[in-house]
Amino acid sequence: MSKGKKIALGLLTVFVFALAVVGGWAYRTASVAVGTKDHPAGFIETIVKGHEVAVNPREGFPGQDKINILCMGIDDNWTDRDIVYTRGARTDTLFLLTLDLANGRASMLSIPRDTYCHIAGTRDRYFKINEAYSTGGPLRSIATVDELLGVHADHYLVLNIDATKKMVDALGGVDLNVEHEMHYHDKWGHLSIDLHPGFQHLDGDQAVGFARYRHPDAGKRPTPEDGDERRMYRQHVLLRAMIAKAKTFGAISNSSSLFQTAMSTIRTDLTQTQLLDLASLYHDIQPDAIRTASLPGDDFRGPSGEWFYKLYPAEMRAYVDWLVRDDPAPIEHLTPIIVKNGTSAPGLAQDAVRLLKAQGYTDVHNGGNAPRPKVQLAAATGPQKPTLLHTVILDTGVPDPQTPAAVAQELGVSATVARHPLKPNKVGWTPPAAVTISLGQDYANAVKAAAPPITADGTSNG
Repeated sequence: MSKGKKIALGLLTVFVFALAVVGGWAYRTASVAVGTKDHPAGFIETIVKGHEVAVNPREGFPGQDKINILCMGIDDNWTDRDIVYTRGARTDTLFLLTLDLANGRASMLSIPRDTYCHIAGTRDRYFKINEAYSTGGPLRSIATVDELLGVHADHYLVLNIDATKKMVDALGGVDLNVEHEMHYHDKWGHLSIDLHPGFQHLDGDQAVGFARYRHPDAGKRPTPEDGDERRMYRQHVLLRAMIAKAKTFGAISNSSSLFQTAMSTIRTDLTQTQLLDLASLYHDIQPDAIRTASLPGDDFRGPSGEWFYKLYPAEMRAYVDWLVRDDPAPIEHLTPIIVKNGTSAPGLAQDAVRLLKAQGYTDVHNGGNAPRPKVQLAAATGPQKPTLLHTVILDTGVPDPQTPAAVAQELGVSATVARHPLKPNKVGWTPPAAVTISLGQDYANAVKAAAPPITADGTSNG
């Protein structure tokens, strides 16, 4: 019997975007590079067979404006003789990838691997979502995600442990910023991570370590990079670095070998023609245009001592509506909002709180007075107290960057929006994202203008 030693994969499963960039450039260069050393004729011939799709790439997905792909990174097992095998592998990384084919948009929703849920196809088995793959393969994983989120994946894509390493090496490495030190060594898990802060060039092994790191060596002090949330954040960073590198001239000139490398590391029910369709549709996508998020929740210990992750139901539905169904309203309304009064007019903050709650925002609070600048407004009766002239909105990392503008519209002001994402604290926990509004004289004027007129007897006419 093997020791069944599990290792945390933590790979970026949605490198399908890098694949799309590579495949798209391969098709583009095929017409001028047939039979050259950089584009072997056999590979080009395979691409050219799909020429009718290149004319209209959406023909590969007839009748579909949007598709969902469940992307899975599987862990590996090692025997006591140090031999790798994949039987019973679990999904260490799980993403729902939503592609809006009609508009060329893309979203990815991370599902934490320890998420507690019902395992589809069982009578009453509730366990970690990563067990679904180990007991029923990709189809059981699709069914389990369907039960959990209410979203059916049209296709699946599975990557093995070497996928990211091979792709990064084929790209010639990637350039990214390592924010904090990461050191972890696991002989049985075949993992050795030694990364230092700074913008640097990573090869395949280092990139895998960057994506997989979750905690330091036993007995070492915790770091800001610890935990699954931070690990999923780094996987998104790596995705963007891979896409950026795939768009470089050097990668383009080697597009055929890159595409073949990518194809050798995945298992999917998408045909090669469909993958080339996606390549044609998404080869121009910019990394920052990909909307990403991870489902929020809390850790809890089960009756047998196992640690699980319980999703917040309302937030889960809001994230699904936003990233999968393209409806931002639910996530906007769940965003924590703090309203402060930056003027001398009394009651403005509470007035704005009432207004936003009436518009469906559920987590809105009065934050009192905002710091005021050392400027004064001239008035007929003399100088007033220092007043903030224009409303300012501080965005500390809201899921949807359009939320502050939506809030400003509800308030009837053209606010200045400053974005300063909160940094993780020393143990890696990231505080909840929030919007802080400092109301200015422009809001006071808008409220005054909207107030009903006063009649001669002193009563409101509204």
